[in-house]
Order: sequence, then C-alpha cells, then structure tokens
Amino acid sequence: MNPALLIVDQLQIDVNALRGAAPKPILRGVSFAMQPGETVGVLGASGSGKTSLALALLGLLPPALTARGRVLFEGHELLAASRGARRALRGRRLSIVFQEPLTALNPRMRVGAQVAEMARAHGERDARRALRSAVDMLGRAGLPDADVRSRRFPHELSGGERQRVLLAMALLLDPALLIADEPTSALDVTVQAQVLQLLHAQQRERGLALLLVSHDLGVIATSCERTIVLHDGLVVEDVPTRQLLSAPEHAQARALVDAVRPAVRSA
Repeated sequence: MNPALLIVDQLQIDVNALRGAAPKPILRGVSFAMQPGETVGVLGASGSGKTSLALALLGLLPPALTARGRVLFEGHELLAASRGARRALRGRRLSIVFQEPLTALNPRMRVGAQVAEMARAHGERDARRALRSAVDMLGRAGLPDADVRSRRFPHELSGGERQRVLLAMALLLDPALLIADEPTSALDVTVQAQVLQLLHAQQRERGLALLLVSHDLGVIATSCERTIVLHDGLVVEDVPTRQLLSAPEHAQARALVDAVRPAVRSA
C-alpha cells in the first residue's frame, strides 16, 4: 500500500473558554487516514464538527478555536507548521471548495482575476499568463463562455456558475487533495448533479484525493468509496459507503440512513 496522503491523529478542536471556564470541545480525538486518489465522505448532522474539521486541515480555524493532535499531509505536520509553511501548501497541494461562493469570492473583483490571483500568490509573475491559465481552468471547470464570464463580477453569475469559479480556483495548481465543504447544498438538484459530475471528472483526470464534507447522505452515497460519520465531535463510523448504507452500526448512522429514501440505501 502507498504511504498515506493524509493522516489525522487524535485531532481535538476546542472553543477557547472565558476565564475560569472549561474549554468546549468541537472535535474529540478524531483519527483517520486517506490514500492518494481516494474519495472519502465526512457525514454528519449540523453541529457535528464537519466544517471545523475541514478548516483545521487547511489551517483556517478562526481565533476562537484551538486545535491539538497531529495532522500529517504528505509528511508535513500541519498543526505545528508556521503560517508561511501552511500558506505555501494551501492552494498548491491542498485546496478547498467552500459551501457558499458569494461569501468566499471577493465581490469587487472580476472572477477571472480572482482565479488568476491563486497562481500569482504561488509565484507566477506574468499577470497575463496567470489570467490565461485562469480562463482555461474556468472552461475546464464547466463555466460556459469562460472568456466572457471571466470578466464578470460574482453577483453577475448564477449560483452554479459561482461554484464552478471556486472549483477552478481550487484546481488551478493541481492539488493532491481537494476538500469540498458542502459544495452543493446551496444549489438546486440539477445543478448539484452537474457540479458533482465535474468534481469527479476532474478527480479522475488529475488523480487527486477528494474529501467530501456533507450532511446529505444522498450526495455521499453517489460520490464516496468510504464514509466517516461524525456525531458530537466523535468518529462513530469509518467504513466503506456500501457497508454504511446496508448495515450502519451506530445509532446516529442508522438515523441518517433511515432518513433518506430507500433508493439511496441500495446505491
């Protein structure tokens, strides 16, 4: 077996306490590993710690939260790394697609320039070449008439088009691991399916690993080889997705499976 791409070992995330109060845990001893090219789902209800996990892997936790434990990515210890070291990995080797594009994109910048900025931040000195690469990537991410739409502002695009902009930004530098945090929850069902198809097409083309964070078992069931179920900050299942659908062991996992239509059970 190849060396693990990502190892999360006893990850604890706490809300920083007021003076004299005990810290409140969000994640409690979360451990798992991912192989290169693997597709893993992180499933859980609201408040289970899914997004905090995704942000911790990127080094993007807000100041009110503190992370402890170990996160090894391609042999690099992320939690103990300097801000500069994490920034060098983020975008180039480790990328994220956020849930809501309107809050993730700069409303004052044209979308092509925002994608190009990713290349510029990682050493591309030629602004025109960076923009050409951005427009090409927008087209590969499924944005129609990418050259024209690259000159528009985020509010001038539809929700699905904005999500494609985020996907282009995340994939521009060929990362080894893409984290998608509820990437389709704000989209209608048709556009949701299109975005998921694009994600998987790009994954197959590039051989990258995908960590898909979602509260929607239907999305996980059709997308992921393996599923980690979070409940109250704990990993309560880490099994092949088919096994989760057919024979969930933990009560919370059973509740999530029972909540979806029977067709998803047999996916």
